[in-house]
Amino acid sequence: MSNFFKNYSSTFRSLFSAAFVLLVSSAAWGQMKYGFKAGLNFNSIDGPLEVSAAGANLENWGSLTSFHIGISVDYQFPGTAFGIRGEVLYNKKGSKYTYEGESFRTFRFDDGTTTLTTGNSKYLVNVTNAYIDFPVMAHGRWKDLEFSAGAYAGLRVQSIGEGSLSYTGGRTVPLSVAVSDLEFNLDYDYGSDKPGEGSGDLKVAQIGGKPLELPSTLGAYFDYPSDRGSLYKSLDYGLIAGLSYYINSLYIGFRMQYGLADISNEDADIAKAVTDNGSPVYRNDTDRNMVYQLSVGFTFGR
Repeated sequence: MSNFFKNYSSTFRSLFSAAFVLLVSSAAWGQMKYGFKAGLNFNSIDGPLEVSAAGANLENWGSLTSFHIGISVDYQFPGTAFGIRGEVLYNKKGSKYTYEGESFRTFRFDDGTTTLTTGNSKYLVNVTNAYIDFPVMAHGRWKDLEFSAGAYAGLRVQSIGEGSLSYTGGRTVPLSVAVSDLEFNLDYDYGSDKPGEGSGDLKVAQIGGKPLELPSTLGAYFDYPSDRGSLYKSLDYGLIAGLSYYINSLYIGFRMQYGLADISNEDADIAKAVTDNGSPVYRNDTDRNMVYQLSVGFTFGR
């Protein structure tokens, strides 16, 4: 299925662009309505999970609540219950990410040496990616109910994360010398953080008997040996379907967005459970946005 979407993503984008141009040009036809909407998002990210040596899941993408707000333009085909609608939405997506279990960390000293360790990591991160979305939908009305379906494309305008990390039971490889248990705050800006970047008060940890100063707050790419680009890509696109209930010009709507785009950059997606003799292993997998929206809005016009 993923190969299908890769092979036909350019066709998908072309059809989306043609539909959006058709909608905008229809303003000259009359029969236009305009609208405003806002509401809640219930988001998650769907993708393969890292597993332990015993095959148990180490990761989880949980639900994260956020919001959307935007405007719409609607063309109603004369004499029918059908129409086409385009929207511009500020749409916050993301997920509550957790990782707990076997892991590794490579520590870099000021003299240029590195020490590989294994231990147990626990990550808790709220990942939030904000997009400007452009949905285009066909819709049909039956009494006060409206059914809609179509597609969307989105441009990422912000990508952040916040949370905590603990690393316990660490021991150096191959000498198995104990490492201090560590606690960090996480303050990620996936778009602008640099490799090795951290902030906050420094604390001294014992890494195999050697002292090392570490920041109390880690950036998104603190563990990266080089710049691999942003973890999250700029483009999202997918399918949408929804149901709305109208009370005159006011409505309450429910919609599902199913992402087709791989939103993660495999060049920057480091595995947490495995390493290649101390070098990072980058994950070539597909992560998609999944969003459920609950909206309140109104329309006006002809």
